[in-house]
Amino acid sequence: MDPIWQNIVTALEIQSDVADKWFTKLKAQYSQPSRHYHNEEQMMIKKAEHLLNGASVCLQLAALFQYYHFDAGKDCVKENCDALREFFADANLDNKALLDNVLRLLGDVGIESSDLPEEDVLYFQDLDLFILGCPPEDYKVYRELLRKEYSTVETGSYNKMRLKVLQVFNRIPFIYSTKEFNDRYENTAKINIESEIKDLES
Repeated sequence: MDPIWQNIVTALEIQSDVADKWFTKLKAQYSQPSRHYHNEEQMMIKKAEHLLNGASVCLQLAALFQYYHFDAGKDCVKENCDALREFFADANLDNKALLDNVLRLLGDVGIESSDLPEEDVLYFQDLDLFILGCPPEDYKVYRELLRKEYSTVETGSYNKMRLKVLQVFNRIPFIYSTKEFNDRYENTAKINIESEIKDLES
């Protein structure tokens, strides 16, 4: 998370006190004990390779605030959008175009106009799904950690819910929309998903 945040701070010329304050807040949010997969180690560190390889500040901000608030049983889009707005206000960032673009990526459908490039939308979607195409041993860890985040859900209900999601992915022609992710992750993602479906159906 550190180098991603430094990129943002440098690009947007954020004052050091505000940068430190929000970095501390981000660290605290992502280190909550209820987060087994949606934490810094599992998400940010593994996404860093893609986010530091030419990704825009817009994408970097969206990646950090996408799961700023996280609850396995709740949609936290509004809370995360509010946190982003609070950050922009604290940093005195007068950049409505950037704010609107990040809000759109975070899922705020109330933003009426935006110059958000389609390639950023597709890249952001693929980035969120990259774990599906990781090596089988990493995918197994992901499955186990994700299940812990839904520990209050009864096993049968969880398996049905998970199976339904995986079957959707299994039916679509391509999981990844960008060439970068498709070339690198598509085949392995299909194998991982089919393997988990078999386990759930057995």
